[in-house]
Amino acid sequence: MVNDQRLKIFFTAVDAVGHVNACVGLAQPLKKRGHEIIFLTNEIFAGTYEKYGFKEIVLKSAKVKEIMEKKGNEKSDEHPSKAMSSVWNKYRENGTLSGKPSIEKINIFKPDSGNEIINMMIEGAKDQHPQLIKIIEKEKPDLFIMDQVVLPPCILYGKIPWAYLCSPCPRMLYETSDLPPLISGYPSDDRTGWEEFEAKMEEAITQGFLYGQNQINKEFGYPEVTREEFKFKSPYINIYGYPEELDYSDTVPLPDNHIRVDAFCREAAENFELPEEFKAKIKPGDKLIYLSMGSIGCFDIDLMKKLVNELSKSPHKFIVSMGPANDQYKLADNMWGKAFLPQTKVIPLVDMVITHGGNNTVTETFSFGKPMIVMPLFADQYDNAQRILEKGYGSRMNPYHFKDGELNKMIDDIFSNEQILQRCRKAGERIARANSKEKACEKIESIMTKLKISMNK
Repeated sequence: MVNDQRLKIFFTAVDAVGHVNACVGLAQPLKKRGHEIIFLTNEIFAGTYEKYGFKEIVLKSAKVKEIMEKKGNEKSDEHPSKAMSSVWNKYRENGTLSGKPSIEKINIFKPDSGNEIINMMIEGAKDQHPQLIKIIEKEKPDLFIMDQVVLPPCILYGKIPWAYLCSPCPRMLYETSDLPPLISGYPSDDRTGWEEFEAKMEEAITQGFLYGQNQINKEFGYPEVTREEFKFKSPYINIYGYPEELDYSDTVPLPDNHIRVDAFCREAAENFELPEEFKAKIKPGDKLIYLSMGSIGCFDIDLMKKLVNELSKSPHKFIVSMGPANDQYKLADNMWGKAFLPQTKVIPLVDMVITHGGNNTVTETFSFGKPMIVMPLFADQYDNAQRILEKGYGSRMNPYHFKDGELNKMIDDIFSNEQILQRCRKAGERIARANSKEKACEKIESIMTKLKISMNK
């Protein structure tokens, strides 16, 4: 054991691959330091955490069961997102997966938008509450680490400390009007449209997350929270993954109970080797590029076909994360891919990453010192895209609206920009030395020690 206090820590994540991976990335070093880690999960992701050597407690949810029973939603060990195919396909139907501007996608955060993820958050927290009361009494955890914004009230109002793990872009942690609005992706040096976006986002939060939290609170006899009290934050500990080179702390500092890691970057046990047939195609001097539109974007088959068609005209070679719908489109001759790839094993092999801008992919790419092109689809991906562009670590592009040749030209422009390449290399080297996850674990332990002393007084 690395430290002299052994904590029993419960983790729980939003039901999406990126959130799950971020939680695993923090749980791994905590476990190595001697802490007991238990993941609370639903049936869709049951078994996911056991693969990493963690104990699981499966919580039942009527909403999850309803989704899993829908036609085409198959439980898959290879790709958990397959069990939620109907949810992601709905994103195509409601315009979330489209070239619309970010302001036109705010409504997905409202319960009546048909966004099943929001409904799962709210209904899941409601279903979890009575189960958690019994589990807490039996297991007596020391700490909850929650990657959730709607919480079971037994945690929100309970006596056990809880940490908020912010797996998306941390813009949501900064309460300031000096930064572009949350999930807007707007430039930081041009305030055009900020006020309109803020107003629409505030309406969505009030009608969505705040409304959902208060519905649960009322059902179980807890007080309602005001908008001022609903902060997306814990009063105890807040943990987020973002490199210091991209972080917003250069504009607004955060309180001491906020803990930053450069990237959550889970450790994958599986070995990865490119197939010999594809390796034979890679000639000296060739550039190798990784394409991943995330566990949701890859459900947009037309988008994936558009990207494959454009990149097929490039002299470079590509590794493609194809997603669960990999049987619905074909790759070009200069490509190789699979439904699911161990991303943290792939990125070190490539020269560039083209990504949807999910926070894990952005921070992992950054950690390995690679430039990137961010093609945002929704939510915090817009903020990540703008941050990469403004800080000079790559570029951004609307994945639905680029013309023939534009993406390939952007790739070549970045490869010929030595300043961007050098900036990326230096960031990767700094992160390799920083050991930020270990330092984060130490800070969590330190805060917990002080909390225990305070609670025992």
